[in-house]
Amino acid sequence: MRVPAFFRPPVVGLDIGSDAVKAVILRRSRGAWTLVGAAEAPMNDSGTSDPELVAEALREVLDTLRVRRGRISAALPGSAAIVKRLSLPAMTEAELAEAIPWEAEQYIPFDLAEVQLDYQVLPPDHAGGATDVLLVAAKKDRIESRTDAIIRSGRQPVILDLEAFALVNAYQANHHDRRDPMTVLVHAGRVSTIVCVLERSQLVFTRDIALGGQTYTDALMRDLDVEPATAERLKHAGPLGRPLVPGIDPSQVSAILVDVTTQLVTEIRKSIDFYRAAAPTEHISRIVVSGGAHDAEGLMVLLENELEGPVEILDPFLKISRAGRRAPAVDGAGPAYAVAVGLAMREDGAA
Repeated sequence: MRVPAFFRPPVVGLDIGSDAVKAVILRRSRGAWTLVGAAEAPMNDSGTSDPELVAEALREVLDTLRVRRGRISAALPGSAAIVKRLSLPAMTEAELAEAIPWEAEQYIPFDLAEVQLDYQVLPPDHAGGATDVLLVAAKKDRIESRTDAIIRSGRQPVILDLEAFALVNAYQANHHDRRDPMTVLVHAGRVSTIVCVLERSQLVFTRDIALGGQTYTDALMRDLDVEPATAERLKHAGPLGRPLVPGIDPSQVSAILVDVTTQLVTEIRKSIDFYRAAAPTEHISRIVVSGGAHDAEGLMVLLENELEGPVEILDPFLKISRAGRRAPAVDGAGPAYAVAVGLAMREDGAA
């Protein structure tokens, strides 16, 4: 007998980052989403590789949300998996399931016994009967490490996704009517940046770039010889401007930050050019930016100039109802919660 939804523990979307764990709980009713709660707990860099430290941060954020029996929807970073688009001859589901391991051997640079394979059939966008498939190969040791941390926190992992897929979920849910020929999602986190290429709202390519918010902090510390806390303050320009630090010229700070942004945008452009080399596409319709470092100095302007497309900020709560003020944690920090929102939407296969 199927357990009624109101008796089941909630699905909690958990974005386990290098500096914090973000959690989002949503409720879906009649096709619409409502925000039940959101919170985050800090975590230092060393915690991401220590299941017990991750578990401690998970317990803290889930206790804040008063979740005792939550079913966890988490994700692996792109560095833990390989995502490849394949174009195969038309075949049945059974034939495709049999063909995937053989096809994977051509693209996976390590033993298939070390990975968990999965795939998704993409909607056809051309005639000819070909079957387009998005192949995913995730490293088993990274899967085990993440699920172990969740179990140690006393909760049950029910979904383990990729951060890129969760990001696309959040975008599609808030812009379900968009079918642009080519959209680029850029999620700038603390230690890495996710780049996703969407064709008519469907993910066709993703790459993780090892540059993020911490890169800006490191550059300020190195070039200005300041402490981490001072560097963190300097890289954020609030409504009243950048905080003043004796002996430091604000224009020098800006120049350092823009230099890092230039490096990041160059890598984003290389990623898109790499995809286009194998699959020529139309002009970029839009670039959508999210993540905790979405407001990095010069990022919006340089992306627009380099990629020659309009840039906007992703609000993952745009189409999500907020009854009262249940989640003050997301006020002003919405773009940083994009992955957690996408994970929370995985209830019953919803996207």
